[in-house]
Amino acid sequence: MLDRYKMADVATEPNLTRRLPSAWRLFIIACLIAFAISAGVFVWFTQRLTGPVASVAITEKFREYVPTAGPTDGILETATSSVPETFTQTDSASLFNIPLGTTVSEIRVPAVYRYHIQLFDPWKLIVSGQVCLVMAPQFQPSLPPAILTDQMEKSTSNGWLRFDGDDDLTNLERGITGELEKRANDKVHRDFVREACRQSVAAFVKTWLMKEDYWRQDRFHQIVVVFPDEVTSGAGLQGGEQAPTVTVEAQSKSSQ
Repeated sequence: MLDRYKMADVATEPNLTRRLPSAWRLFIIACLIAFAISAGVFVWFTQRLTGPVASVAITEKFREYVPTAGPTDGILETATSSVPETFTQTDSASLFNIPLGTTVSEIRVPAVYRYHIQLFDPWKLIVSGQVCLVMAPQFQPSLPPAILTDQMEKSTSNGWLRFDGDDDLTNLERGITGELEKRANDKVHRDFVREACRQSVAAFVKTWLMKEDYWRQDRFHQIVVVFPDEVTSGAGLQGGEQAPTVTVEAQSKSSQ
């Protein structure tokens, strides 16, 4: 009887020996899974925390660079455009309710508009993957606009009892500068030079990225420039919402 129990104990030892390695394997696998999950969470939190810090750091570094690179007056010219402008003045007169006619005066002249940004105004550079999103200062017209006086054309037509066409032309010419300043800042003229201004700002930032060895395929390879008047309710703050202003690939092709 005792021998039977001893045989039974001996018979169960191999089963116990087989179970122990299986348990250890399960324990090791569970530890590896837990480690992988912890590492993933750590990386996720690290990216969440270091993204804004990197943006702040690169903005501060760029601001330190601006005074050493831009013009001494802090004005960076971003666009120039020549636009033919027309100015018209119509004046009707009457005497005792009797129409004396209408004088129509017109001046046509090419106007040269220049736009710039103030380099010492606030900048913000945002790191979005390998895209450098640049929140640039607003571009502004350089006033007063210039006119090409040697290409100015004047014309006037008088009513049947009107002889003041020359005076009207003189008054019209005096008001050209003020009118040009208004036009320089209207939406039509600003939108006309917007992309040229964007390219100029991108070139300025790209020069700095190259100096710092940030402009390359495995680091920053795209720049997106956004102006304050394009940002409403947080729109345009992500690099994917704007087409790249300049890319490494595009620059390489253009230089071939």
